Amino acid sequence: MRRALEIREAPIVVFTFMVGIFFSLMSSSFYQMDNVELILSQITTNGIVAIGMTMVILLGGIDLSVGSVLALVATSVGLFISQGLLPWQAALLGIGIGVLCGIFNGYFIAVMNIPDIIVTLATMFIFRGLAVGISGGTWMTNFPAAFQFFGQGTVLGISFPLLMVIFFAVLFALALRYTPFGRRVYAIGGNKSAAKLAGMSIAKTKFMVYVYSGILASVSAIIFASKVGSVQASTAGNNLSFEVMAAVLIGGGSIFGGVGTIVGTMFGVLLMGMIKNGLVIAKISPFWVDATIGFLIILAIVINTLQRIRQSKKREGDLV
Repeated sequence: MRRALEIREAPIVVFTFMVGIFFSLMSSSFYQMDNVELILSQITTNGIVAIGMTMVILLGGIDLSVGSVLALVATSVGLFISQGLLPWQAALLGIGIGVLCGIFNGYFIAVMNIPDIIVTLATMFIFRGLAVGISGGTWMTNFPAAFQFFGQGTVLGISFPLLMVIFFAVLFALALRYTPFGRRVYAIGGNKSAAKLAGMSIAKTKFMVYVYSGILASVSAIIFASKVGSVQASTAGNNLSFEVMAAVLIGGGSIFGGVGTIVGTMFGVLLMGMIKNGLVIAKISPFWVDATIGFLIILAIVINTLQRIRQSKKREGDLV
């Protein structure tokens, strides 16, 4: 039991379990299969983007542009389809746009060494502006039936979007744990100076992380457009950046960098989805959702700060 509690994800797992019990006591329909499927369906978009945000935060960075990338890619895919491209062709071009967005962010952050908050704040407006501009401010609608598979299809009875979340979560969890890329991400986020002295390529690692973030945001955009069936460039993904950052922090990630896991983030996304769904089922005003999530963010940052102070004191004690 003691070893289990020492696992970093243990608090978020326990808290998620407790929240589930709380809402199940408030409403017997909370754990009904239809509602469970609804929760899992609602968290897929955030879940995929949160994987990229986890790597960004592990570096001690921030990406405010993911919501705008989603809007730009979703709008572009809608335009491609309206011009007669097949759904899979439009989807591939959309992912290509996500890659370009990631390259744009990565170049100015990693190569030009401009602070990430400034770059991604600027690109948040640039990408959103491009999305509104190419759409003319109109809704993207009337997607063909074949396009619906990306957001509503199933494979062996399992939701395709959920399979995508599982696939990318496992892929990047393994990459962070077992590859040189993952070790560089943790090392740079934990101690940038030491990583540089060890000969690690900080610029290359940062660049690739932002490219991956762009790719994941574009995949999420395709699923979003397919699931919703319409896209409004000016509003799509408006709060996405803050929601996925909240999921990473709630899931045990540290705003200081170097600490966090994909598993913890997935539980953070699930917890937020459960809270949103549970408040609706319990007939509590949805206006309390933002307040609840904000409180959880503050709580997560306080816990991270206390853990950081405790670890620093422990290291100082070991040196003495």
